[in-house]
Amino acid sequence: MMSRHISHQISHRISPRTSPWTSRRTPRDMRGMTMMGIMVLLVVVGLGATLGLKIGPHYMNHRTIMGLVGALTPDEVKAGRPALMETLTKRFKVNALYDLQPDQIIRYKRERGAISVSVDYEVREHLGGNVYVVLDFDETRTF
Repeated sequence: MMSRHISHQISHRISPRTSPWTSRRTPRDMRGMTMMGIMVLLVVVGLGATLGLKIGPHYMNHRTIMGLVGALTPDEVKAGRPALMETLTKRFKVNALYDLQPDQIIRYKRERGAISVSVDYEVREHLGGNVYVVLDFDETRTF
């Protein structure tokens, strides 16, 4: 009687789709990611995170710079290049933009009664080894 009970328990543990004596598995049994798939996913997520952490701050700085240029009043722009650079230098310091100097990245042009202020610079970011990313920013606002 006892052996019948044990064989009954064993038969419930064995799936009707697989057998303990064969290695055949149906597609339904093979769900989920393999170890290699998980490793590839981790590498892709890691590279994306590294790229985002290295490049993201430069785009945030550029948005801050364009916000500062966009917030200039017509009177500040018409005061001339030296006064404009002094104003922007102060605003760069207030916004913790220490790596970029306004006189190196900003061009001031008067053409046909309009004044254009251009922001043009590039940033090189080291990713690792001999791999670098070059970000080129070039925008113009007309007053």
